[in-house]
Amino acid sequence: MKKIIVKFVSVFAEKLGSERIVELDDNATLNDLIEMISHELEDVKTKGLVFVNYRFPEEGRRLNDGDIVLIMPMYAGG
Repeated sequence: MKKIIVKFVSVFAEKLGSERIVELDDNATLNDLIEMISHELEDVKTKGLVFVNYRFPEEGRRLNDGDIVLIMPMYAGG
């Protein structure tokens, strides 16, 4: 098992909390993580921007122990 730090921004943080640690199987991908979180909030899958270690990830990226995944809405304003 590996531990991934997931951080949420803006309205996602209001609904899911600002940060959590998620344990995933060793061969889990970013898509697996997004699918899991979208069960709590579908907008994460359909309206979210996702970064891994503060960079745009490759499609189907395999996650590593200690990775930081930042999930934010496509739009934020004030």
